[in-house]
Amino acid sequence: MRTLRWRLVAGVLAGITLLFACGASLTYMEIRSRLYRDFDQTLFQRALSLIAMVKEDRGRFELGRLGRGVEPPGYEPGVDYYLLSSRPGEALVISRDWTNSALDAIKTSADAPRFLAIVLPGDRDGRAVAIETRVEVEVGKRVRAAAARGDATLPQGPLVRMVFARPDTVAAALRDIRSMLLSLWAGCSLLSGLVAWLVVRSGLKPLDELRGQIGAMRDTVTGYRIRLSSPPLELEPVAGELNRMLERVEAALLRERTLTSNVAHELRTPIAGILSTLELTLARERSIADYKEATADCFEIAKRMHWLVNNLLSIARIEAGNVKLHRRSVRLRSELIEWWNPFTVRARERGLQVEWRIPQGAEIHTDGEFLRVVMSNLFDNAVSYAPEGGTVLIRAEGDGSVSVGNLSPELDPQTINRIFEPFWRSNESRSDAGAHAGLGMSLSRKILELLGGTIRAEIDSNSRWFVASIQIAPQANRP
Repeated sequence: MRTLRWRLVAGVLAGITLLFACGASLTYMEIRSRLYRDFDQTLFQRALSLIAMVKEDRGRFELGRLGRGVEPPGYEPGVDYYLLSSRPGEALVISRDWTNSALDAIKTSADAPRFLAIVLPGDRDGRAVAIETRVEVEVGKRVRAAAARGDATLPQGPLVRMVFARPDTVAAALRDIRSMLLSLWAGCSLLSGLVAWLVVRSGLKPLDELRGQIGAMRDTVTGYRIRLSSPPLELEPVAGELNRMLERVEAALLRERTLTSNVAHELRTPIAGILSTLELTLARERSIADYKEATADCFEIAKRMHWLVNNLLSIARIEAGNVKLHRRSVRLRSELIEWWNPFTVRARERGLQVEWRIPQGAEIHTDGEFLRVVMSNLFDNAVSYAPEGGTVLIRAEGDGSVSVGNLSPELDPQTINRIFEPFWRSNESRSDAGAHAGLGMSLSRKILELLGGTIRAEIDSNSRWFVASIQIAPQANRP
């Protein structure tokens, strides 16, 4: 019963079987009620016909004019049983083959006839009706005539009890009906089980097709999509979600291959630089100054490689959710100036002017270390890509907004949003490999999402003034 097919078949069969059982039970009860109602009506009419024949004359009771020992018309020996008795219990008229005193113990009521099951001679099942009534009294013609004139009333006859019984033929008919209903129930259950199996088997064909297509994917998902021949409405969203999942998996695999290729490209150039520098240095004896210069070059290349690896590890940690935030109050003016200090030498070498537009007392509540990583990336891009002798404009507000602006002739509005793609650079030839890997803005976006904020980039198509802006969410900007 672990398969869906058997569960559905068992559930459908159990439901149909229960429905048949309830229907058969209700049908049987209705048939039984009607048969006994008709049977009891026949008993009642027969008892009334016998009571109508009872006559009393001077204390003696007879069934019509038949006299004692003479059975009434329609009497069937062994089938009809009757007992006429007075209220104290004295038997007045009784069928000749009545040998059981069970009829004598039946209690009657003057309000309505009473029907009950009894045991007849020979231990046969029977059914009886008991009636209490008053019989007609034979009186003289004068009394009748006087009564007709209103001079006198007819005397009231004595109260007698009539019990009439017959063998219960309904019980045998009900046994046959029960057997028929049981046979019908068993046959319908078997047929229902077969029909349920066929219906479920046909209904689950799309699932079998889906399972087959999923199994056919095996180790590759590139370009593979689920296409069912005639999917039911319930499976259409499942197939759609599977296809969307396959698209995401395919995109993830593409990103993985792209990442591997990009990392290889980014590491190949600095490693080649280190190797060539060391090879050239070791080719012959050199002065201490040459060795120091070669060591300094290798150190700078190693720092860039270290920065690349740290950025990759940070992105991986954020995507895996293995990062804990430590929020604190960040005083924007003092801390942004402190984070800018590592870039002052390069900015001075390129003749860049820095403008600070940060009001005193502006502060935000966020993770200071992560915000420092974001701002360091923005500062590094500004120092690297601003034209020599240009200006870097740094703005901040207490509402959590910070922006860094500079001229950027290499960017245009059509490609501005690509700066957030991992390893994307405006210089597709990668001639600056080792200097910039194209991970800073991608890492900054992931950090801002982690902090509950946003980052966007804008560029004026005329002036080519580039602005990178971040916004810390207000709810995250409260202590």
